[in-house]
Amino acid sequence: AMPDRDNAGMISNTGVILTESGVIVIDSGGSYAIGRLIVRKVRELTDKPIIAVFNTHIHGDHWLGNSAIRESYAGARFYAHQKAINRLQNGEAENWRNIIDQMVGDNSSGSLHLPNEELQGGETIDIDNLQMKVHHTGHAHTDSDIMIEVPSNRLLFTGDVVEYGRLVSSDVPQDFDARGQIEAIRYALELPVDIFVPGHGETGSREIPEASLKFLQTLYDSVQRNYEAGLADYEMKEQVSADLASFSGWFNFDQLGRMISFVFQQVESADFE
Repeated sequence: AMPDRDNAGMISNTGVILTESGVIVIDSGGSYAIGRLIVRKVRELTDKPIIAVFNTHIHGDHWLGNSAIRESYAGARFYAHQKAINRLQNGEAENWRNIIDQMVGDNSSGSLHLPNEELQGGETIDIDNLQMKVHHTGHAHTDSDIMIEVPSNRLLFTGDVVEYGRLVSSDVPQDFDARGQIEAIRYALELPVDIFVPGHGETGSREIPEASLKFLQTLYDSVQRNYEAGLADYEMKEQVSADLASFSGWFNFDQLGRMISFVFQQVESADFE
């Protein structure tokens, strides 16, 4: 679903990793209320404190719960890509709070706590004797995506580079780069990983990122083929929809026309490279 009063902004996946003496959270949810829910659930699992939070990208459904975690665990450190931190500090944090407030009502109230530990990608971070590798491949779902690999568990938190059961990058298509996201998923599939946790949808093995890859590759190829045939973006929806018929049951498929418009612009731009 989209964020609303019923789900309080809980539309994305949150990861919880128990370490020797603490807890690491991957994405804190889409509102202060969801951050409080995460704190309660962690306390049901363990009496260990949350010591680190990784926000996988700039979109509000992945970091607006930070303030609730900070409120309960003052020593927690909050990580994100440098580009996400810069954009949030330059006004986009307030924009996201306003957007979610309008969608879910008062559930998003609370002071904002932005990530402030800057990542570039390529880092290997040791937190409480647990090694975590940070991957950033460039502009994909956004320009600030990080994927978090836990080598000891052969596990990868992909953020919204991968989504399953939800039209990939359809919520904020103006932020994504189709070719970049295709390459990011291919990169993820080359990692020594068995379990993939997408930003939205079911956790699983390679079939999860492979489905996202198939969707994006088919979308791009179809738009490119119709562009080369001389069709405008608004003229090709029927053909592109037919090419993507196997994804018609995914959430947001009714937003495909909007995605076609943004991919069309990217195909057109690539034509002049």
